[in-house]
Amino acid sequence: MTDLGDRRVENSATPPQTAAAGTLWRPFEEEPLLTPMMALGWDATAPQDRARLVQYLSALVAARRAPVHVNVAFNAVYFGYDVVTGGYVGGPLDLFAFPQVRFGETTEALPVGAMVNIAAGDQPLFAEVVYKEGEHPALETDGALPGWLSGAPAGATGPGVADAPPDGSVLRERLVIDVDAFGQGFSATLARLDRLRHRGRWLDADGHILLDARYATRHDADLDDTEFYAQYLLTRGRDQLRSAAAPLPLTTVLSDNASEGQLAAALTGMLATVADALASLPELRMWRGYAFTRASLTARLGDPGPLGGGDLGSLAAQLARSAVPSRRSRWAPSPTVTYTAVGPRLRSVRDGATQLLDVGYALAVCHANAVISDYARRETDEATGLLPGEVHLRLDDPWQGGGVWRAEYPDSTYVHIDVTEPLGLGWLSTLPPVLPDELDADLADGAVHTASRSASESVLTPTPPQPEPQSEPELVLEIPQPEPKDAGGLGELTVTDSQVSWTQALRLTHLLEGRLPLPDSICTQMRDAGLSDVRMRLIVTHDGYDLDPAEATQTVNTDLFANPQMMGIEWPLEFFAGIVLTCTWGRGASTVRATTTLLDCPVILDGMEIEHRYDPRILTRDAAPGQPRRTGERDRRSGTSPLSLPQRVLRAVRCLGLLDPDGRAVLARAHLPAAVNIIAEANAGAELDVAVEGLLAAGDLRSDVGSVDVTGQLCFPPIPGALTVPLVIYEPRPVKGSPRAAAPRRSPALEARFVRTHSVAGHLRRIGDVGWAASEEARQAYREDRVRFRLFGPAELPEGYTYIRPHSRGSS
Repeated sequence: MTDLGDRRVENSATPPQTAAAGTLWRPFEEEPLLTPMMALGWDATAPQDRARLVQYLSALVAARRAPVHVNVAFNAVYFGYDVVTGGYVGGPLDLFAFPQVRFGETTEALPVGAMVNIAAGDQPLFAEVVYKEGEHPALETDGALPGWLSGAPAGATGPGVADAPPDGSVLRERLVIDVDAFGQGFSATLARLDRLRHRGRWLDADGHILLDARYATRHDADLDDTEFYAQYLLTRGRDQLRSAAAPLPLTTVLSDNASEGQLAAALTGMLATVADALASLPELRMWRGYAFTRASLTARLGDPGPLGGGDLGSLAAQLARSAVPSRRSRWAPSPTVTYTAVGPRLRSVRDGATQLLDVGYALAVCHANAVISDYARRETDEATGLLPGEVHLRLDDPWQGGGVWRAEYPDSTYVHIDVTEPLGLGWLSTLPPVLPDELDADLADGAVHTASRSASESVLTPTPPQPEPQSEPELVLEIPQPEPKDAGGLGELTVTDSQVSWTQALRLTHLLEGRLPLPDSICTQMRDAGLSDVRMRLIVTHDGYDLDPAEATQTVNTDLFANPQMMGIEWPLEFFAGIVLTCTWGRGASTVRATTTLLDCPVILDGMEIEHRYDPRILTRDAAPGQPRRTGERDRRSGTSPLSLPQRVLRAVRCLGLLDPDGRAVLARAHLPAAVNIIAEANAGAELDVAVEGLLAAGDLRSDVGSVDVTGQLCFPPIPGALTVPLVIYEPRPVKGSPRAAAPRRSPALEARFVRTHSVAGHLRRIGDVGWAASEEARQAYREDRVRFRLFGPAELPEGYTYIRPHSRGSS
C-alpha cells in the first residue's frame, strides 16, 4: 500500500478508519464494496466480500422508497449511494453531464438506472430512472388492450404487422424517476414537485416522464433492462463508467492489456454478481429484476385501505374471471382469451391515486404482480393446472403497461409452463402458423413408419379444394396398427476420412430407457475397430445450456450386433421426444459426441416451448395425449384418471394416422371407432361423433377428404378420379416466437488473467469532513492512475478527497 502522507489541516480531526466487520458500508469513507473478483461472478467472490455486499444491498432496498432494480443496485455500489445520508452525495458526480430529457418529446431511449437531467424550467431536475414500462396509446384506462399488443416486438403497428424501419424504433414509454437519489430535497422540494405535476409540462400528474424513446435498432429495443443498461454504460454512459470519481472505476480492476471485450465482460460480471446477491437475500422478493422487501409486501397486504391486500386480491381474481362468460352455454363453451395491463388497472382503483404518485407507482406495480402470480400458482388445481372456473391465468408481456396478464377459458394448452414466463401469445396468435425451417430436408426423409405405408411413400402437402366425398365407398380399408415405439429418427449420414456424422431424433422410448440407436453402417466400422467389447464414452452437449458434468460425459455400454445402440444413458431432463442430435464418431475412437442445435427462433407447439431442432413427426406420435412422461407419469392434464373420449380420439389420430414429414397425421373417419378401441380398449359409443365435432370446433383436428388406391391404401391428397373418403387430420401448428438474441448481445467471458489480483482496488476516500487534506504524493498518484487506467472526470484530485492506490497481494 502506498503511504500517501495525507496531512491534517484541523487539529480536531482523526484519520479515517477502515470499516469494522459487520458495519454498513459508507462510500468514500471505507474500502470499495465491489472487488476485482466480483467481475468474475458471484461464485468467484470471497465469502467476506459477499457478506459485506449483501448486508449493504439489504439495507439499500429497505431504505429506498422505490423497488430497487439490479441496475439501480449496481449504481449504488459502483457510484456510491450512502444509505445513511440517503443519496449519491459522497462522490463528485458531474450532474450537468447527465443526458437531458424533455417531457413528451422524442429522445434517445434511456435504460433503468440512467441518471438524467430533466428540463423543468429555469432550474434543472436531477434524477435517477428507477423503473420504466411501455405506455402504448392503445392501452385503455381500465387496463384492456388489443391482443396483438401483448408481447409485440418493437416496430409492431397492428395484428401481425411489424413494418417500422429496421434501423430504429420509437416506443412510447413511462419513466419513473427518483428525484431524491442525490439527497432529500437536493434536486427539488415537495412544493416544486407538486407544481411540476400540476402543470403537466415537465412531468405528468403522477410525477412520471412520458416520452417517445428512440432505439437505434430493433435489436436494442428487444434487449432486457440489464443488457440495455450495460450497452448504455459502454457507449453513451462511457464517461460515467470510467469516471475517476467512482469508488471503483471498472478499468482499475483489469490489467493494462485487457481489451474492450474484456471490459464489457467485466461489466456483465459485476451486474450478474449484484443480481445474484439480491436474489440470495431471503428478506427480499424479486419481480422481473426489481427487488423489494417482503416486509413492504406484508404491510400492503395487511392494509385495509386503497390498493391494500383486499384490492390486490380482488384484482387477481378479476383478471381470471375476465375470461369467463357471464352466461354459460348449454353446449361446448366457446374459447375466450382476455388481456389486461396491471398499471392502468391499478389507476382505476378508487381512492388509490395518492399511492401511485412518483416512485409509489413502481412499488405498487411490483406488489400487484407478485400477488397475481401467487394467486395464479396457489389457486390452481393440481390435476388440471387451472384456476376455479376452468381458467388459466399467466403473464404474457412483462413490459407493456406494467405487465400484461392473459386469461384463457376454458382450459389451456399452456398450463404446464410457469405462469410468470411471458410467451407473448397475444402477438403470436396474430401470426400465421409456420413450420420450423430449421428441419433438415434429409432428416424429413427419414423412416418414421405409419400403419399403412412409410412416411417416404406418402408426402402429404396442402392441396386446393377437393371434390366432395362420395358416400359409402365400397372399398374396405385395412385398420391401421400401431408402429414400433422406437421406429424412425435416423437422419443424414456424413462420412469423411477421419470421422462419421449422423443425426438422430430421439423417440420417447429412447429417453425413458436411456438408449441411443446406432446406424448399422457405423456399427460395422466400430466392430472392425475392435470396439465390440469396449465401454464407450458419450459426450453430450446441449446447445445454449450447461449440463451437469455427470450428464455431459458418460461411460456407457454398447450393442454392436443384434440391436445396435448405446445403453445406460442418463439423458438430460431438458431433452424431449423429437429432439434432434447431431452425432459424431472419430474413426477408431471410443468416444461418440452428441450435440443439440438451437433454433434461430423458438416455437410454441401444443403449449410446449421448443428451443432446439426437432422432428415434428416424432413429436406428433410421442407427445400425444396419454403418452408417458420422463418421470414415468402420464400426461399432467389427464392425471391418473383414464383419458376422456376427446383425448382418446386425438390420441388415435396422432398415433395411428398416416404421417407426413411435417408431422401431419391423417386417419380415415371410418376408422375412428376401431382406432379408439385399439388405443384405449373402450367402447366410444354414440358419443364419438360429439367428441369429434368438439375437436373440430376447437381446432385440435380438421376434416378433409382423401382417396383409396387400387391396393386399398389411403392416399392424401386424393387421387383424381378415385373413390374419396372423409378424413380427420391432426396438423401441428407451431408458432414462431421472437428471434433469439444475436451473438453480439453476449459479452465474451471474462478471463481471470485480465483481473488484477490486488485485494483492494484504487479508490477515493473522503477526508475533508474530518479536517484532513490530501498530500502532494496522493495528488500525483491520482494523476498517474487516472492516465494509466484511462479514466475520465476531474483531472485533479477533488478537494476534500485523497486517493488510495491499489494494495497488491499478487501481480498488478
